[in-house]
Amino acid sequence: MNKRLILNFIWIGFSLLVLNACNLLAAGATSQSGSQAAYTQAAQTIVAQLTQQASDTQSAELTRVASAPAATPTATPPQATAAAPTPTATTIPPTPAPPTATPVLALCDQVQFIKDVTVADGSLLTPGSEFSKVWRLKNIGTCTWDTDYTLVFSSGDRMQATRVIPLEDTVHPGEKIDMKVDFVAPTEQGRYRSLWMLSNASGKRFGIGDNADQAFWAEIRVTSPNENFAYDLAADMCLATWRSSAGSLPCPGDSASADGSAILLDRPVLEGGRHENESTLWMRPAAEKNGWISGIYPAYKVRDGDHFLADIGCLQDSDGCKVLFSLDYQVSGGSKKNLGQWTETYDGNIYRVDVDLSSLAGKKVQLILSVTNQGKASQANAFWLAPSVRKGTPTPPPGGNVPAVQAARQRVATDLGIDVSSLSVESFETAEWTDSCLGVHLPDQVCADVIIPGYRVVLSSGSARYEAHTNEDGSIVFWFEI
Repeated sequence: MNKRLILNFIWIGFSLLVLNACNLLAAGATSQSGSQAAYTQAAQTIVAQLTQQASDTQSAELTRVASAPAATPTATPPQATAAAPTPTATTIPPTPAPPTATPVLALCDQVQFIKDVTVADGSLLTPGSEFSKVWRLKNIGTCTWDTDYTLVFSSGDRMQATRVIPLEDTVHPGEKIDMKVDFVAPTEQGRYRSLWMLSNASGKRFGIGDNADQAFWAEIRVTSPNENFAYDLAADMCLATWRSSAGSLPCPGDSASADGSAILLDRPVLEGGRHENESTLWMRPAAEKNGWISGIYPAYKVRDGDHFLADIGCLQDSDGCKVLFSLDYQVSGGSKKNLGQWTETYDGNIYRVDVDLSSLAGKKVQLILSVTNQGKASQANAFWLAPSVRKGTPTPPPGGNVPAVQAARQRVATDLGIDVSSLSVESFETAEWTDSCLGVHLPDQVCADVIIPGYRVVLSSGSARYEAHTNEDGSIVFWFEI
């Protein structure tokens, strides 16, 4: 029941009691008996109590009504008496946006790895070779890196690097920096990884990752030069001085750099889908029209019978590749002299380069490998497969002057649609064939029983090997892949 209605009933009752009491008092004003006096006193007491109770109840109700918040009307909204002030940035702070994937509280010190500027992970290096690793890093923390910060070795293979390297520049939040460490490759073959972090002025280390507690690294593979080569230009590539039409280049290079790069591959896929397991020098000219790249190697003393030998072409998936290969030399920093040039396109064929260096015997020469772009700059992925100086005359072997052996090379090359110089003679021997098919029996072929003297010749081109059977003068050749 409404409390105001209750109060009204209380006041009505109170008023009736007062009126009755007054009538009783008026009726017995002249003479009152003891019982009447007692009744009168009781009535007065009741009246006084009701009066006080009603007064207390009314006061409490008024106090509650005054202090209680105004009730929200359900029918008619109250009329505004004044326009509410419009909040501004200076009077009421804006409500913060709800949290997103970005942490609410950014870390003071945190690193983001951007890229390897030099020496891509997994690069092949020779034992004991010196190299410089450069990382591009970004400050994604809230604190500035100053010269009190350091680059520190964390774990793994230190490879003779300095353990603590002070920063030379200040790096503000959001800025990038290239950081370099000089290493020396171990003398044993294998895979090596060196992990690094940054350290602030308090000596606390930090790095990459959501919690800035992970290291970044340099990883290399060490491989020894081929013992069968007099000079291995692939394994010793970082002993050469590399330049392009854009300027000086690091070694190993950055495969994404528009300036060009020289990188050693150990399992390349060549045009035509040919897979190789020999060290291959991948050379990218500067990404521009007629852009070029060259490497000048340390001096090498040529011996009588030395040959420069390599397979050349374009890497797989390099449609539009057209490059000019060049082999040059210079003596004691003198003028450059050319030993040969070859143009290669992405046509599925690979060319064997075989240059006799005997005319330079006894001289200390610096060999120079160069590649010039003549096609799509983005597809100029040239390779030198196993570029090396080898003793003697590797192609052909001692049977090179035997007409039947050379006839076998020419026939196999013609049938395969490749250049004859890309086929090497592994071995040959005399034979006496017992039929007119020279021991090579093909389907639906009729072979007469007859003794025919001739040769068995083993040829190779990369990883592919072939066996050819000839008669004595090479006018008849049968062959098959082995």
